[in-house]
Amino acid sequence: MNLVKVKNFFLMTLFCSIGCITCLYLVAYQGLPNYLASALVGLVGSFLPRASFYDSKEATACVYAGSFAGMCSVSFFSNTTSVLALCFLVGVSFRFINPYFKGVGGKLGTIGFVSSLLYLGLRSIL
Repeated sequence: MNLVKVKNFFLMTLFCSIGCITCLYLVAYQGLPNYLASALVGLVGSFLPRASFYDSKEATACVYAGSFAGMCSVSFFSNTTSVLALCFLVGVSFRFINPYFKGVGGKLGTIGFVSSLLYLGLRSIL
């Protein structure tokens, strides 16, 4: 695995984490409904600035997918580590599922859903 792929994976996971954590924060601490928090995170995420070290279109998609995963109930999380585990699972799911859904609608929601299911399945281990 070359350095560019590792950097790309790290950045995708970072942007997924930003979307997930921000959505969870808006739901837990600001009292927004989960669908409104996800929509707000997606809207703000669509204004990410262009930069040479990441693909802004893919970064926006990562933020959206993370916000969909962040729509799950905050009662599923016992500590910060469990939130970070979900964020990591969103990044991994985005990396491996996204190439197979090119041109398919609903792929970001599916990635968020699969990540949440993986987290719930692995929660007892984590």
